[in-house]
Amino acid sequence: MEKFIEGVVLKNLRVIPDERGWLMEILRCDEPLFEKFGQVYLSTAYPNVVKGWHYHKIQTDNFTCVHGMMKVALYDAR
Repeated sequence: MEKFIEGVVLKNLRVIPDERGWLMEILRCDEPLFEKFGQVYLSTAYPNVVKGWHYHKIQTDNFTCVHGMMKVALYDAR
């Protein structure tokens, strides 16, 4: 795991393939990154479409890209 902005953590996920497909463990309740469970969303975006910009005063977000690539821009106003 790498750190960028204070409090931001990048976690590399391992894909476990077999003859039936693949499995990727995203988050476990026994790892340090896990705080609590609130909501889970699945969002799609078409190519070259920007989603955002939004602001949270206090919130922990976990992003996972399950297909393709995504670019996440973060701004620290502290």
